[in-house]
Order: sequence, then C-alpha cells, then structure tokens
Amino acid sequence: MSRTRKVWLHRGLALFFTALAVPAVIWWSDSVLFVILLSLATQISTEADASEAADDRTLGDQLDRIERALAELADRP
Repeated sequence: MSRTRKVWLHRGLALFFTALAVPAVIWWSDSVLFVILLSLATQISTEADASEAADDRTLGDQLDRIERALAELADRP
C-alpha cells in the first residue's frame, strides 16, 4: 500500500471514530459491548501502526544511500 493511501486510511479512521463519539454519548452510553468493540478497534489500530513504525527498512535504505554519497564525496580530491 502506498504511503499516501496509508495516510488517508488513518485520517479516515480518525474521522470515523470521531463521528462515533456522538452516538456513543447519546445512545450507547450504557452499552458495555460498544466500549469493548471500541477498545478492541483501538488496540488493533495501535498495534498495526506500531508494526509499521517498527519496520525501518525504508529509513535504513535511505541512510545507507546517504552514507555512500558522503563516502564518495570524502574520496574526491
């Protein structure tokens, strides 16, 4: 999935959960099931985001390229 799609996916989910705040306060304030489902959705989203953040291959590749470029500049007379 492209970086732009991921950003919009997370923004969409944030808007969705924000929109759920209104019915949560009005209609589902006493619903234990709603609280459980919202908690599970939050945990899943958090773990998915954490797994993406832990995957630093892209950053590692970029740093390797920078180091090679700097080494090439240092080798020039």
